[in-house]
Amino acid sequence: MGDKYNDAKEILKKYNQKHVIPFLNFTDGKINDNIVDQVLKIDFEELKELYNKTFEDLYVDLEQLQPIAGVNPDRLTNEELQKYEEVGANIIKNNKFAVGTMAGRTGN
Repeated sequence: MGDKYNDAKEILKKYNQKHVIPFLNFTDGKINDNIVDQVLKIDFEELKELYNKTFEDLYVDLEQLQPIAGVNPDRLTNEELQKYEEVGANIIKNNKFAVGTMAGRTGN
């Protein structure tokens, strides 16, 4: 199979994901290579840390919660959308949380 296959297999073993190994050689050729490449791109250590954080007790100061103005993404420029995505990513990376409530309707 090759070094990439063996590397992916060892990573899966290390992070207790042995059940995925049969899928690494589920198909032949390019599809198989894509699956191996995807496994190699996954940051399993970060996933493990994120999983472990789900068990931490978090304190939320309800006094600090504030409403925000509504934003219609259909009316934003690509630059504005990117800015909002960066703000959201930074909030998540800094272990902060935001709550949004959305309302809408379908039809005319």
